[in-house]
Amino acid sequence: MGGMNSCCIPKKSGIEDDETKKSSFRKHRRQLSATFNMAVLGEEKEELVKNKLDINTATEEELMTLPGINRETAKKIVDYRRQIKGFKVIEDLALVSGVGAVKLKAIQHEICLKTDDDGKGDNFEASLNGVIKKESKSVIVHLNSSNVFQLMKVKGIGQTLAENIVTYRDKKGPFTNIDDLIKVKGIGPNVLSAIRPQLTLDENLATDSVSYASSKKSSNLNFNTSAIPSRMSDISLHSRNNSHDPAVEFSKGSLENLVDKLGPYSQKPLRPAVEFPTFKCNNRKAVRIASWNLQCCSSEKANNPGVQDVVCMTILENGLSIIAVQELADKEALQKICDELNTPTLPNNQKWAGHRGKWRCVISESTGRMYMSNEYNGFLYDEMQGVALVSSTLLAMDKKQKPFTRRPFIATFKISGFDCALVSVHLKATGLENEDIGRLQAEIDNIPNLIEAIRTALPGENDIILLGDFNLSPDTNDFDDLRNLGYHNCIADGVFTNISDANKKGSKTYDNIWISKQTKQVFTGQCDVVREGLSSPWIPKGWTWGGVVSDHCPVWAQFYTGRDLDTGDLKIGPEVIKFVLTD
Repeated sequence: MGGMNSCCIPKKSGIEDDETKKSSFRKHRRQLSATFNMAVLGEEKEELVKNKLDINTATEEELMTLPGINRETAKKIVDYRRQIKGFKVIEDLALVSGVGAVKLKAIQHEICLKTDDDGKGDNFEASLNGVIKKESKSVIVHLNSSNVFQLMKVKGIGQTLAENIVTYRDKKGPFTNIDDLIKVKGIGPNVLSAIRPQLTLDENLATDSVSYASSKKSSNLNFNTSAIPSRMSDISLHSRNNSHDPAVEFSKGSLENLVDKLGPYSQKPLRPAVEFPTFKCNNRKAVRIASWNLQCCSSEKANNPGVQDVVCMTILENGLSIIAVQELADKEALQKICDELNTPTLPNNQKWAGHRGKWRCVISESTGRMYMSNEYNGFLYDEMQGVALVSSTLLAMDKKQKPFTRRPFIATFKISGFDCALVSVHLKATGLENEDIGRLQAEIDNIPNLIEAIRTALPGENDIILLGDFNLSPDTNDFDDLRNLGYHNCIADGVFTNISDANKKGSKTYDNIWISKQTKQVFTGQCDVVREGLSSPWIPKGWTWGGVVSDHCPVWAQFYTGRDLDTGDLKIGPEVIKFVLTD
C-alpha cells in the first residue's frame, strides 16, 4: 500500500502546480536532504518542514501516504502514540509493531516532529535528520557506583532488574566489563544491547541529568523545569497561591499538545474512598503505630510529587500517628515528607478535610549500608495526637562485634498517658538464592539481647515494640526465642506485606510489629497492611508511569493511650541513653 493507497489524503506540499506535485514532490525533498545547507536554504526552511509529516499529529490516512505503511500499521502507530502520550524522538517510531528500524530508515526523510506551531526554530535541523533532540541530556549511569534507584533511571531497567544487578555486584564485586551484565538474572542479549549505551564504568562519563521524576519515554520535563516547578524553586505544582499556570506556559499549542507536554502530570492521582479516622477504639483514645520501608528513599525520590502524594495521603487516610521509616537514602528525605504534611502543596493533600496534624520527624545517623549507599532510619510523628518524642539513639555496638548489618534505631515516646520504646529494625535480606539466610538468622537470634539491653537502660519499661522489615515470615522457628519472651506478632503469617507493579497482592510477610506480653494488654486488636493507594501516575514504572512508591506496604497496629501499665520512667534525655549489647 503506502503512497499508492487509494485512501490517501495528500500532504500539503507548498507547490501550486499539480503536475509538478506529482512528478517531483518526493524527489524534491530527497534532493534537499542530500544537499542540505542552512546558509543556502534560508527562507525555504518553513516550506521544507511543511513538506514533512508530523508523526505526532498525523491521522491514519496521512500516515498511509508513507512508503510501506498500510492501514493496520497506521492504526498501530496512532494507538501507540496515544498510549505513550506522543512521540518524543523519531526513533520511538521503530518501537511500533510493524515499523521497526528498517522501515523507519526508509521513511525518516518523509517525517518530522514539530515542537512549535510553525515548525521553525532550533529543532528544524534536527527534524531534517529524523531526530528531535531533547532538552535534557540522556542519562549515563555508572554501573559500579549507582544504587538501585539510580539504575532505574536507565531505560529498560526496572525495579527488579536493578535489585538483581546490585545484589550480583555486592556478591561478586565491581563489574570490570559492562558485558558481564549478561550473568545477572533477568538480563539477556537483547536487554543488554538496549541498556549498554546508558551505562559506563568511567566516572567522568557518568551524568545525573535525569531526575527520579523524569522519564525519557514519557516526557522531556523534570521537576526542576519552570513548566513543572518543585518545592526547590519555591513554586509548587499545585500551590493554592501559585500564579504559574502550565496552560499559560503552553498557550501557543492546543490542549492536546499541552497534555503531551505534561505527560503523566496531565493525569490526576486518584485516592481510595475512606472514612475520616476518629483516633478512637471502643470510645477510648487510641493511636496507630506504623512501619514503612520506603525503598531507597532519597531526597530526589522524596521530591517526586507522586511519592509525596502517596506517602502523605496514606498516612492521613489511615490515621497513622507514629511511623517508623526504613531505607532512607539520606537525612533530608523524610523532612520533605514532613514538610508536605504540614504545608500542603499537592491537590489531594490540600483537599483533605480530615485530621491534618502537626508533624515532626527524627532521623538517625547512618545505620549501615544498603546496596551502594548508606541507610538512615527515622520516625515521623503527629504532635497533635499527644505524641511527644523523649529520646532517640542508634544501638551502640562494640567494634569487635556486629550483631546487625544495619543498627536498630530506638526512640522513646510519651503518648498521652502511655509511654513506650519503639525499635525500628531492618534486618539482613536473605539474598536472591537465600545465600545470606544464615546472617539473617543470626540477627534474629540477637533480638532478645537487644530487648535486654533496652530494659537495662530503661528500668521498669516493659512496653518495648519492635517494628520494621524482618525479611522473614513470623511463623518460622527462628522467632521462637522472641516468642518465648512473651512477644506476639501483630501481622499474621500469610498476610502479605510486599507489593510490586506485577503483583499487587504480594507474596511475603516480611514487615511486622512485635509487641510484648504487657503491651498486648493495651493492644486494641486492630492492625492492618495498607495495600490500596500506593501507586501514582506521577511515579516512574520502568519505561512507563504509574509505579508503586515502594516494594513494601505500610503496616500498623493500634494501642490504647489512656494509661501505662509499667513503672518505667522515660524522662531521660537522649544524650544519657546508650544501648550496648552484651554477650
